[in-house]
Amino acid sequence: MKNVLLAILSVAMLVGCQSKSYEVTGTLEGATSERVILKKIRKGQPVNIDTTEMVNGVFTFTGSVNAPELYFAAVDGQQQPVVFFISNDKIKITGHVDKLAEIEVSGSELTNLFTKFNDEVPGQERTKELQQEFQMAYMSQDKDKQKLIEEEMQSIMEDQRAYFKKFLDENTSNEFGLFLALNMAPSLDLEQLKELMAKFEPTMREHPYFKEIKDLIAPLEEFEKAQAATEVGAEAPEFTLKSVEGEDVSLSDFRGKYVLVDFWASWCQPCRQENPNVVKAYKAFNSKGFEVLSVSVDGNHEAWKKAIKEDGMTWSHVIADEASGVAQMYGIQSIPSTFLLDKEGKIVAKNLRGEALENKLAELLN
Repeated sequence: MKNVLLAILSVAMLVGCQSKSYEVTGTLEGATSERVILKKIRKGQPVNIDTTEMVNGVFTFTGSVNAPELYFAAVDGQQQPVVFFISNDKIKITGHVDKLAEIEVSGSELTNLFTKFNDEVPGQERTKELQQEFQMAYMSQDKDKQKLIEEEMQSIMEDQRAYFKKFLDENTSNEFGLFLALNMAPSLDLEQLKELMAKFEPTMREHPYFKEIKDLIAPLEEFEKAQAATEVGAEAPEFTLKSVEGEDVSLSDFRGKYVLVDFWASWCQPCRQENPNVVKAYKAFNSKGFEVLSVSVDGNHEAWKKAIKEDGMTWSHVIADEASGVAQMYGIQSIPSTFLLDKEGKIVAKNLRGEALENKLAELLN
């Protein structure tokens, strides 16, 4: 019984001795009294956490974190920050103020892992060489050399993707692996993102990085839903928006005619360049049952109205602000985006440009 009590007491003392705060001490040769700002990244944006003054090249930050995260120490007058993971430990930073990329960090195992990952990415030096070689080949118009360089670069990129995946698979129970996953997440489709989250959910579900990845799910689900709803053959989603005159205009008002739903904006140069083609098609086929409904995503109503007049767009116009959700409903990621509907409101073609629009209308209406 005595041994059991001693064991329990030992565990309690161990827990009680565990640090609940961090102390980051930096010693930078060549520095004097510069200001140092401690930052972290939240949803892609830097957030200031603390500020201190360096005294004779030494600075200190103290505080606590709920979970380890990647931080930056930005020194006034230096473009390159010190990058390291903070956990509730004593962390020491040493080096020269003019060589912050070569700084030494001790007391942070996650920073060691971060450094190891960066140092061992395959093909880094060769990539720099190939960039210079490609520039020379481009200047000399050596097409064969350019092709060989592109092929080698593609091979290196494949090696790097395999390296990233292997490293991530081996680090699904630590915060650096989760940080790497967060940086990869925006490039993944919905299924890949769900698979990635499943790897980290057992141990990392409460970490801010995991929650940021999770926040990407809903928009992707909405986008996939919109893609399915606007496939060729589907009935175009109904909407009602305000016209130039401030009156309600509904998509269903155009039933019985072929209609081009054209998402655009006055500030979009590719849209403005395509408008003459739509004008030409409208003049050629309007009398045969063709209409255009232009849906602007402009924020400036005056610029919208001015562009309509300048481009001679004499058909129906409505404007979709973000609150309407119409652009999201159609899965619009770039403009111009167009949908050609038949008399029943079903999508028969998407993103027809230039002569392709006229050719399709001739096929349908002549």
